[in-house]
Amino acid sequence: MIDITTERFFGGKASTVVGGGVVKQQALGEFEWQLCDITLDDGQTQTYQVVVGDAARDVLHTPAGANAYVTHMDTLGEVHGTLQHGNATPMGAEQSNTSLIVGETIVKVFRKLERGLNPDVELLSQIENPHVAAVTGYVTLGEMTLAMQQERIDGADGFARATAGMVPENAGDLGAAIRSVHASLAETFGTVEVAAHDLRDTLNANLDDYVRRAPVLQEYAEAISELYGAAFAGSSGGAEGGASQSMPTQRVHGDLHLGQTLQSRTDQRWYLIDFEGEPARPLADRRRRDHPLRDVAGMVRSFGYAREVGGLDAQWESDAVSQLLAGYGDIDAALLKAYVADKAAYEVVYEANNRPDWVEIPLRAIRQLTGAIS
Repeated sequence: MIDITTERFFGGKASTVVGGGVVKQQALGEFEWQLCDITLDDGQTQTYQVVVGDAARDVLHTPAGANAYVTHMDTLGEVHGTLQHGNATPMGAEQSNTSLIVGETIVKVFRKLERGLNPDVELLSQIENPHVAAVTGYVTLGEMTLAMQQERIDGADGFARATAGMVPENAGDLGAAIRSVHASLAETFGTVEVAAHDLRDTLNANLDDYVRRAPVLQEYAEAISELYGAAFAGSSGGAEGGASQSMPTQRVHGDLHLGQTLQSRTDQRWYLIDFEGEPARPLADRRRRDHPLRDVAGMVRSFGYAREVGGLDAQWESDAVSQLLAGYGDIDAALLKAYVADKAAYEVVYEANNRPDWVEIPLRAIRQLTGAIS
């Protein structure tokens, strides 16, 4: 079995691998497709799919490996919808999953596999909205989703545009696009009223988990919990009144940030992509209904990341966020702050496991949110 711990998509970098092995394999021409189970010291077992070459390294990100996968992908499991074959070109940026360009489509290969339909497939195969790319087909193996194929959008990456300082003037259009997608998700999957205190308790339970997984958060935990209490203390809605006694929840994107957006090069329309939710969360959590401000909070935090990475100033970030929120409309300010804090705490956990050198970025945001720094 290859050393998955060195791969970008491995999500257990803060843990120690104590076991593992290949549980399924199949020839893909000159390469071999493998399902690998990895056992961590916290008792978790994670399953990954890889394409292995002669050098015992994953080669899916290479042209040869990508073409081998696309050629044989309809033999790896059950095909739903229609799959288009053709020359495959890796997109280059290796993230939690691997995306391949095939003609006018994108094939997304899910690297870490869990039992249950991946939300990216579940949501995008059912909603109709001008701000998402349609799914044309996907492959499952038992309960696991291996890959999906969808329309390719000729667009500029939102994070790249932001770090170049180009987004604030049309961040309002992005906010409106997010509102539109939320409306489509609510229409297709429905909404469920949830007691406000249950949402508060969920945020606090998240926080307990985050502190366990990233102890550096311990010193901020009490202040973050106080933010949650303030957000849900009121009985009337609105920017000044706090959250209402019950609130509508719905299916959401779950991991929305600028890197999950594209702006069309033809008509400047914003598209939202990658609906699978936060990769470090269990699948059941990623499929759960939530308050739509979770997505808005993710985008707010993303402008903070863009400021840091792009070397931009505080006024740029403030202008971008203001236009984003104006475009989205009808924001409960206290509730948004609570979800921004939850997102930043999650980011600390994610960075600790995937990009340890970046952990200071969300920590700085937490200090600002809790008043530890001005």
